[in-house]
Amino acid sequence: MDSRRALAVALALLGLAFRLFALFLCALTVVLCFNGVATMLGIVNLVVDLTRALPDVIAGYGLIPTPFGGVFRFDFAVVAVMCFFVDHLLGRISRTVR
Repeated sequence: MDSRRALAVALALLGLAFRLFALFLCALTVVLCFNGVATMLGIVNLVVDLTRALPDVIAGYGLIPTPFGGVFRFDFAVVAVMCFFVDHLLGRISRTVR
């Protein structure tokens, strides 16, 4: 395999990782909109760790209460959108390198 094709495959795999993480954040954002689901699933520590992993500028920004008793995490939604954008960029670069 030549180096250009290897780079294209590596970029595509990195883009896939960003896409999967973005999908995970989207699902987590929806789950947190409902009251008690995070506790029932045992993902409270995961949410706290993800919040600590975010930069201080965006961590905890836009916590919007929902009518279902939970909270919409705008910071997680923004990070998910950014991950989708990086995935798109990596896919385009991968196609041009190939």
